[in-house]
Amino acid sequence: MRQVYNSALINKTIYCLLGLPIGLGWFTVFAVSLSVAGSLLVVLVGFVLLSFTLRIAAGAAHVERRILQELLRVDIPRGTRLADHQERPTIGSRIINPLRDGTYWRELFFVLARFPLGLTSFVIALMAWVYPVWALSTFFWGWWVFEGWTILIVATGLAFTLLGPIFIHAVTELHVYLATLLLGPSQAQLAQRARVVERSRDRSLEAAEAERRRIERNLHDGAQARLATVALDLGRAKRKLEQGGASDEVGQIIDGAHEDAKAAIVELRDLARGIHPAVLTDRGLDAALSEVAARCPVPIHLDVRMERRPTMPVESAAYFAVCELITNIGRHSSATNAWVTVRGTEDRLSIEVSDDGVGGVTTGLGTGITGLYDRLTAVDGTMNMSSPLGGGTTALIELPVT
Repeated sequence: MRQVYNSALINKTIYCLLGLPIGLGWFTVFAVSLSVAGSLLVVLVGFVLLSFTLRIAAGAAHVERRILQELLRVDIPRGTRLADHQERPTIGSRIINPLRDGTYWRELFFVLARFPLGLTSFVIALMAWVYPVWALSTFFWGWWVFEGWTILIVATGLAFTLLGPIFIHAVTELHVYLATLLLGPSQAQLAQRARVVERSRDRSLEAAEAERRRIERNLHDGAQARLATVALDLGRAKRKLEQGGASDEVGQIIDGAHEDAKAAIVELRDLARGIHPAVLTDRGLDAALSEVAARCPVPIHLDVRMERRPTMPVESAAYFAVCELITNIGRHSSATNAWVTVRGTEDRLSIEVSDDGVGGVTTGLGTGITGLYDRLTAVDGTMNMSSPLGGGTTALIELPVT
């Protein structure tokens, strides 16, 4: 416990000491950029520069999130941007969106506030570690220098020795609070996300119940009926043998039972694959998607590169989302080629599924597309689909790895 505490205190101290140089750097860059942009607003070029400044601030905010994650073990998700809801943003929207997007402005405010906060945290960390050493050293050499003040200096040094970690903890907690408030999703975005997740959960429950009824119906009308026929045929064959029936007639009955048994095995295998394929669990997303691509009537060009394997819920959601898209390509797209590209980093899984078919897919309609959105939303994933008439269909899926 003491080792964990000391490690956490050292990380917090490093974060506080880095606050001054990082904050000074951000403040210099953005103060100059905002000044230039403000002076050029009258000729409209300033709006372009201001939009560019906001985008740079978004990059700086990403760096701040990584620093918080690495040193303080605080994971702050990025807030939703207007561009996240646009499939193909134009040049004009790329300039205007940051100017009217509160997420960009909140991130800019944080990186500007990083300088006074960083200065404060730097001074506190320095005082917490350096002042006690200096104060206690005066006990040995400072009597003739500070005279009557020596006792007070030593006492305050002891106080800083005891209270310094508390001060460091308090200032880092203030940083985390402001970072969560300014770098993370706003309250409105969190409320909207909660409503979306709630609706998705309700539809997922309905879809799960419908899937349960489908599995039950398929078992009852398919494999169960075939296995019952196998049992009846084997019973007939047994009676024929007991009654001395002709071997050819008994052989025909057994052959029929054998064919029904093989058909039942195929149906059960397909049913199990639809629930959760064993190859996905055993060998991962690459092997499972290769199997799906091989069964598609449209040639699928598959490219999978991942730095790490996602968690099981994310991997399952990604697999079934791609399966649904590939099934739609095979049934409705009239495509001659399709492409599935999977890229996985340490924290994100990106999937692009595209084809050269007729396009015209309408998002939000149909149980297949709606269920796909719900499955991805349940694991905090997103999907953007573009499907112009005659221009093929492209679906972009983003998922967290964990």
